[in-house]
This record gives sequence, structure tokens and C-alpha cells, in this order.
Amino acid sequence: MVYIPSSTYRLQISPKFKLQEVKQLIPYLKALGISTVYAAPFFPARPGSEHGYDVVDPHQISPEVGTLDELQEIAQELKQQGMGWLQDIVPNHMAFHPHNGWLMDVLEKGQKSRFYTFFDINFGHPDFGGKLMVPFLGEALEEVVKQKQLKLSLEEDGFRINYFDNAYPLSLDSYEDLVQQMKSRLHHEEAAAALEQQSQQILLATTTDTVNTESWRACKNGLHAAIQQQPELKQAMTQVLESINEDPNAMLKLLDQQYYKLCHWQVTEQKINYRRFFTVNDLICLAMEREEVFHHYHQFIKELCVRQLVQGLRVDHVDGLFDPDTYLERLRQLAGDEVYLVVEKILEGEENMPEYWPIEGNSGYDFLAWISNLYTDAEGERKLTRLYRRLVPDAATDYEKLVYEKKHFILEHYMQGELQNLLRLLRDTELLLPDIKEQQWHLALSALLASFPVYRIYGHTFPLPPAAMEIVDEAFKIAARRAPEAKAQLQHLRSLFESDDQDTEERRRHKLYFVMRSQQFTGPLAAKGVEDTTFYNYNRLLSLNEVGNSPDVFNIPRRDFHELMQYRLQTYPHSINATATHDTKRGEGSRMRLEVLSELPDEWEKYVTEWMELAQQHTTPDVPTANDLYFILQTLVGVMPIDGTVDDTLVERLQEYLVKAFREAKVNTNWSEPNEPYEEACKNLVQKLLQEDEAFRASFLPFLKKAAHFGWIYSLCQTLLKTTCPGVPDVYQGCELWDFSLVDPDNRRPVDYALRHRMLQDIKAQEQQDSAALLRQLLQEPEDGKVKLYLLYKVLNLRQELKPLFDKGNYIPVILSGKHRNHAIAFARQHEGAWCLVVVPRLLTRLASEEELPLGEQVWEDTVLLLPPDAPQQWQNLFGNTPVQGKQEIPLSTLFGSFPVALLTATTT
Repeated sequence: MVYIPSSTYRLQISPKFKLQEVKQLIPYLKALGISTVYAAPFFPARPGSEHGYDVVDPHQISPEVGTLDELQEIAQELKQQGMGWLQDIVPNHMAFHPHNGWLMDVLEKGQKSRFYTFFDINFGHPDFGGKLMVPFLGEALEEVVKQKQLKLSLEEDGFRINYFDNAYPLSLDSYEDLVQQMKSRLHHEEAAAALEQQSQQILLATTTDTVNTESWRACKNGLHAAIQQQPELKQAMTQVLESINEDPNAMLKLLDQQYYKLCHWQVTEQKINYRRFFTVNDLICLAMEREEVFHHYHQFIKELCVRQLVQGLRVDHVDGLFDPDTYLERLRQLAGDEVYLVVEKILEGEENMPEYWPIEGNSGYDFLAWISNLYTDAEGERKLTRLYRRLVPDAATDYEKLVYEKKHFILEHYMQGELQNLLRLLRDTELLLPDIKEQQWHLALSALLASFPVYRIYGHTFPLPPAAMEIVDEAFKIAARRAPEAKAQLQHLRSLFESDDQDTEERRRHKLYFVMRSQQFTGPLAAKGVEDTTFYNYNRLLSLNEVGNSPDVFNIPRRDFHELMQYRLQTYPHSINATATHDTKRGEGSRMRLEVLSELPDEWEKYVTEWMELAQQHTTPDVPTANDLYFILQTLVGVMPIDGTVDDTLVERLQEYLVKAFREAKVNTNWSEPNEPYEEACKNLVQKLLQEDEAFRASFLPFLKKAAHFGWIYSLCQTLLKTTCPGVPDVYQGCELWDFSLVDPDNRRPVDYALRHRMLQDIKAQEQQDSAALLRQLLQEPEDGKVKLYLLYKVLNLRQELKPLFDKGNYIPVILSGKHRNHAIAFARQHEGAWCLVVVPRLLTRLASEEELPLGEQVWEDTVLLLPPDAPQQWQNLFGNTPVQGKQEIPLSTLFGSFPVALLTATTT
């Protein structure tokens, strides 16, 4: 039987938070009600990595993080506590870094490396002469050589070409040439004989089809030792190194002998011969579709599963793989039927995951979006749109058009190399009509790639699945509308997504390869064009600019939310319910607070107009632009603590965030050519507004107080929905208290677990003494987030007690009646004789002021909840441990009598 977590707790394991710290955290997590530790990649990564997704060796635990023995100790402790471990793995890519031994083996040995086919490299690219490009120079190669920034050296593990902190191995073929240069400088037979012996060993080790790693390492060690032991050899080597390092022509000649080509980092914006993660040069992708690569990469991961050190795997960026279907089938077979498998999958709009995948679900971005859209007031959309157009006259009014333009911009300026590679593939396989100009095909293919409405389609045989073909047809429809001049070329490209009896087997194979290959780039294009560009340009309501969500989907009605939950229960009932991740653009508390703006569009317009006018005294015309200023002001509303306190740390966090945000926007500054004066002006503005401008603070704080008040209540609603809807609730590290984080690295700041543990102990102690008094205190002092911790503690422990109910229970929408029936959402979960009833408020700004809590009859008046047929009559309210009785209905004033959300439990015989 597959392992199903009751809940997960995401930990960003790194050299700053090691396995030893994880072990110390287990008692706290157990007390909180967590069933499963959900760990970021813990494999060796690029030096300085804070996230772990730049793996250099998937066959061990990073020594900077811990040891296998420590993981074994943790596994034993977790087992004793009835807990488990969900491990994040990264099969799509590895770090392009000298610490990546597999990749350095390719650089050193070329085709004689056993890893030659492990990476997704096109050695046949016409611009690189059969070599792998190494795009990490700060200037063109010729200039770098001219300035003598490259240095050849001999270390114990062989010759290296050093460029500042990076060191790349010299090719096998270079060794004999360097040895001959040494020989020409020797005058004694003993030294010459010693060198000749090393030369013979080198020839013996390198003349085979595949060079044995251990034999070659022994040769290099032997050469280094011989040179160190004999002064004449050492002197000769020093002279050789100096002759090359001081002579640009000699260095260029040596570089010409390598299996790689050093080049400026910006070359990849126009041409590239390896697949990378998104547009990140120092993440090189693997050819995971090759069975040999799959099994070699997953050796240690398999060991972790077999030894039951982990009970689940989370697959990072499954959409980057050539054939996700086959990969997941192989992974299920490798891991076994008992391992919980989820994938990182970003769904767009009404897209659903393939139901045939042998997994338990995804990492929860879809759930995050649904909750966000549920708490956005549909009635505020028109006013917020009108306000955005008034304050930012040049703002894009057609969101889908903006998405297309930004995707096209990324293709032309950052992914031109990938686009050209796809065009070359079509030409080389003779899939293009010969009588049409190259530029016309360029236009058509770029229009198609920019028009895909989702990250990618799935399928590895013709005919493609019907769901995939629906997306294909939609993509071509969009492309034809955006690029009508390419109609004929698009019609031909459309024919490549199907095969008929007229196709030869070879042509059919070429078509399918193009289809699957193209889908490895539509995802990165969506990520870079939408999440990392459009989301920083379209600023109507920032809470919707979130991974897995879309500003174009403003609201989902309660009815649709219920249907989504029922569909989730039918398809992937154990998918993760996330509300914050390491990838989210802002904290889960910030997002819910910003949703309040949709309920207060008139009030927001009044205040933000005033703030933009006040900001002018600290700015110059268009610095920042109106669009960026609107972004800044929404960010301030979202990030502030509930009590509005400001310190230097908060200001610095905001300043760093804005630099990143506006570089991602790629309008007034960017990563390639930062506009530092513009960035400094934005940073200065934040400091002035928050720490010096009394008029601004006098206007800002009253509105913040109101938004923060309803925001923390909605955060409780979000948390209760996450922990009771179908799925496995995940708590991102530290988010058991309020989360007003910004995008990474801000959301990876250290977490004060000692504080959280003390708070939890206080809650447990106070609850035993007087639960009613505890609730009053929590609601009177919401600033510290203790009330959220209380909710999580209560519900997560309930989930453990009633695990079958939450794993398998039906999802039953519950009807509300009365004056304020539209101001709450309710549902029941039922399995056999166990029941729970969940009710959370919404649209509260119309019912209560910022001075009061939405509790009691004065607020809810005649509004009642109509119990489902066959529901019990005797219930227990989890929050406060009070009994609740209801025959056919329960008043909301009773449910929300002492706490702003409600969870009732009952049993029937």
C-alpha cells in the first residue's frame, strides 16, 4: 500500500540548516501534527547554493548538509514517531560547474567519456565544431586571452585551465603535447626516462574507446608526483606553463585542442548547443530519456527507497523532460508501489494533469491558485481594472496579448539559440517545405511556441492524446491570430503534430521527435515569459501574479471551487495542498491581505492615488514609472507586519526585492545591463516613504490596519481550507506563523523554531486550563501569528486521528441560507461513520469593520448552514472544544461564536 502523508512540512535543507537541525526539530513537528518531513534536495550542490537544485552529484548526501548515517538516525526516529520523509529530486538538470564530475569527465575525455551521452548536448551544432560551449567568460574569449585571465596549471588531478574561481580540465589529447614540450627542455637522461615512463602510461590509458576513470586518475596522479619529486621535471613544467600563460597565441592553440569552447556568457542568448534549465547557463540538462542515464542517475535515490530512508519522492520540473510519461513509469517501477510520488507541475487555467500518470499528485500550485481566486471579490475586478488604467495610462489592457509579447521578447532576446536549434532540427530532418524563406519559418515557429496556452502537452506516440490535440489546436488558433502573415507556414507546422499513412516510418519518427522536443522549450518559455516577466509588468492586483495562477483569472465562484475539490478527490486525492513554496512570488499572508483590495476598490483608489502624489516629492519624472510605483505600493501593503512597525531590516529586504523584481520585468533595468541609477531611485523611495515621510505614514497606516485585519482572518480561512480539503496539506518552513515574505531568497530566511516551539507549548498548556480564555487571547493579540499556529496544531492533529476521513472522505458542498449566505463557504467530509464540517467566512469587509471580529449574531443575523441529509445532529467544535447541536440547520452565529472559522466533527453509528 502506498504511503500517504497526513501532512508535510517543507524544509529548505542547506549548509545553513543541516540534518542535525532537522533531527532536533522532530519533536516540535510531531507535536504540531506533521506526519512527513518534506526536504529540499540534499545532494552535493554548487558551492554556495542555498536551494540545492544545482546538483553536482546525485549519488550521495552533501557532506555540507550531513551524512547517510545521520539520515538513518532520522529515519529511525521518524519511524518511531509514526512519521516519514518526502525527498525532492532533480532529474531534469545538474549544475554546469567544475564540481560536476560527470560533466568534467565529458570536457576532459570527449567521446571517450562514459558520460558523453548523459547530458542534452548537441555536439553537431555548426557553430561549435563538435565541442561543448562553456559560456562563463565575462568578455569574448580573445579579449580574455589577451588580458591573460586564463591560466594553465598542473594539480594532483591533472592539468586545468583556470578562470578566476572556475577550473576546467584539459583534454586527454593535450597531455602528450605538453609532455613533449617538457621533454624538449630536459638535459638529463634520468629525468627524461621518468617523463617517458609517464608518457607511456598516458598513452596506454587514453588509446582505448572508453577511458577508465580510475586508470586515468592514476596516470594524472603519477605525472604530478613524478614532477614534484624531480626538480628538473618541475622546472621544465614551470617553463611550459609560463610559456603558454604568457603567450596568447600559445593559449589559443591549447584551447583549440579542447573538447569544449570557452565563450562569453551572453553568447547563449543567440546560440547554444546544450539544453539548460530555463535561461540559466549554469544549469545543464540531462538526457533523462536514455534508460542508461535514468538508472545511473537514480542509483542512490533507489537505495534511499529500498532502505526505507525516504517514503516519498517529489520530482522537480517534470515538464523539462523529453518524455515525462515514460520517466514516471520508470520511476514508479524503481521506487516501488509503496513510495508516495508527486511532481512539480504548473497547471494553467482549466488544465488538468494526465490522469494516467502513476503518481499521487502534484506539488500544490493549483490549490494555491484556487484559494487565492476564491478570496478575490469578483465585483472588484471592473473597478480595479479601471483604476489600473487610470493610474498607469500606458499599462497593457489585454493580458493575453501581453503574455504573447513577453514570450516573444524572451524568444528573440534570451532564447534565440533554442529557437534556432528547433528550426535547424526541422531543416535537417526535411520537415520544412523547401520553397519558403527561413525568416518565414522563424516567424511561424516563434509565433507557435509563444502561443501555447499551457506549459506543454504530453504523449510519446502518434496519435497524441485527445487532450493534447485540443491544446495544440488552441495554440495554432492563437498563433494564427497573432501572426496572420504566417498562416501557410503555421498550417504546415500543424501537420507535424499528426501522422498519416502517407508518412514513411522515418518521417513519422522525425515528426514525433520534433513534437516532443518542442515541448521541452514551451515550458521554459512560459516560465520566463510569464512568471519571470509578465508577472512583474501587469500589476492590476499583485496577489494574482503567482506561480500556478494567472492575473487573467480574477475569481472563481464557490460552485466552481466545490467542483474542483470533487474532481481532485476523484483523480488525485493525495495531491499536495500548498499555499507557500520556495518558488512563490510572495508570502501566503501577503497574498491574502492583498486580496482584500478587491473588496475595497473605492477605498483603495482613494488611498493609493494620495500615496502616488506623496511619492512624487521623492522621485523624478518616470523614475520610478507609474507602473513600477503602483507595484511598490501594493508590495508595501502586502509585506508590512500587522502592527505596521518598520525597521532597517524590513527596508533592506524591500530594497533587495525591488531590484530583483524590476530586473525581472526587463523594462527599466535588467540582469544583463542593470540600470543602477533607476534601481537606486526605487530603493531610496522605499526608505523615504517608510522611515522619513510622516505624511505618507499618516495616510498609509490606517489603510494598512484595515487590510491587515481582514487579511489575517482570511489567512486563517486559507489555512483551514488547506488542511481540510481533499489533498495533503503542506506547511512551508516557518509559515505556521504569519508569512509576509517576498520572493526568494527572502523566503529562505532562517526560521526561529525555538520561538515556535515555545508558542506551541504555551498553547497546549493554556488549552488544558481554559480553552475559551485561550481563544480570546489569540484573537485579541493576532500580531504574533500564534492564532494561526493554534489552528494548525488543532487541525493537523485531528487529521492524524481521523486519517481515513481525510484520505478517503467524500466532499459534500453545504448550502447556506439567510441574509449573508454569500459571505461564507462550507462543505462536509464524510467516510463511513466519521464526519467533519468546515465553514469559513469571505467578503467580510461588507459585514464588519476593522475594529471588530466577524463573530456572533450581530454580524451573521439569520444566516444558517443547512446540514446534508443523514448528517449527525450532535457535533463538536474543534476550536474551543464546545458541543454544537443542529437538527437540520446550524446558525452561523453559533459556528462563529468565539472563533472566525469553524471545524465541527461528529460520528454516526
